[in-house]
Amino acid sequence: MHFVCIITSNVNSWTLTRLTNNSLAKTDETHVRKSSKGGISSLVTYLFLLFIAWTEFGSFFGGYIDEHYEVDDQMRETFQINMDMYIKTPCKYLDVNIRDKTMDRKLVSKELNLEDMPFFIPYGTSVVNEMKEIVTPDLDSVLGNAIPAQFRQKMDAKDMFEEEEGINFNGCHVFGSILANRVAGELQITAKGYGYADFIRTPPEEMDFAHVINEFSYGEFYPYINNPLDGTAKFNIEQPRTSYVYDTAVVPTVYEKLGAKVDTNQYAVSEYHYNAEMQQMKGPVRFPGIFLRYDFEPLSIHINDVRLSFLQFVVRLVAILSFVVYTASWAFRLLDLALLNCFGPRWSLRYQSDSKSQGILDKDPFTK
Repeated sequence: MHFVCIITSNVNSWTLTRLTNNSLAKTDETHVRKSSKGGISSLVTYLFLLFIAWTEFGSFFGGYIDEHYEVDDQMRETFQINMDMYIKTPCKYLDVNIRDKTMDRKLVSKELNLEDMPFFIPYGTSVVNEMKEIVTPDLDSVLGNAIPAQFRQKMDAKDMFEEEEGINFNGCHVFGSILANRVAGELQITAKGYGYADFIRTPPEEMDFAHVINEFSYGEFYPYINNPLDGTAKFNIEQPRTSYVYDTAVVPTVYEKLGAKVDTNQYAVSEYHYNAEMQQMKGPVRFPGIFLRYDFEPLSIHINDVRLSFLQFVVRLVAILSFVVYTASWAFRLLDLALLNCFGPRWSLRYQSDSKSQGILDKDPFTK
């Protein structure tokens, strides 16, 4: 440190002191240089801001999927069952009924279409003697496939074949839509004379409840929406009178997007089968057949496409970008302070001194 004695008048001393203070307060730009590290961090911050803005624009134009559960508050007295099945029993021996928990029985054989057919399992049936993997369809696929339809009218398939061809019409094509009370119940497909009194008693050799389910759904009929039982088949060659029981839990589901609305039902299913003849001595009397039980969940699912208004989008975008800039500035300052304290000024993200240029105060006064 150097001390300089100034012996002048009071005015000149004050002037020289003021000039000296000004020279210490400011450093000429030629004696410092900017660090390139600060420019890199700024570039990274700007790129991140662009990414955030691009993401927000995508969510604004594309929306987002909102799924929520709520108590089903709609009072419905009836609901619709849609079915399309092949059963390896002649139609004249089949009996189709619905019995619900109120013990109300409805004979639905006359409401459905029953056509004689040669029983077969179609090529491409996805699951045979196994349970199908349940996959929840997404919103776009449901709206794209939600095309309402109706089943065709009954026709006599025997007219399409000559009698000399010797085709065995050992099966029945059961299809159509039926209305039932919206309470827990069971759709029963049995042989005549078994389970309910009838003038006809099915011969045991004609009973075979091997079956193919092409379509089984609840609510309005949308044939292109895939359901858990669609495209499944069950058979037992050694025990043709095996009974099959399906337990389904129905969940009302509403899909909405851009004004389009689809009100339908999803369902979960479990299955088991048994031989009615072997179960006679082990409990209550059971009859061979196909039994589809259904019950309704008290909750409903709403899946809709949500889009923000333009004002909400602008406020959200400004708030997010401001937060990112504020956070980045403080992170830059804290990182710069940490580098200064740990490694010295030369690692500063802001400015660092240039060793090639020296200020006036850095020079040795005794050197020329």
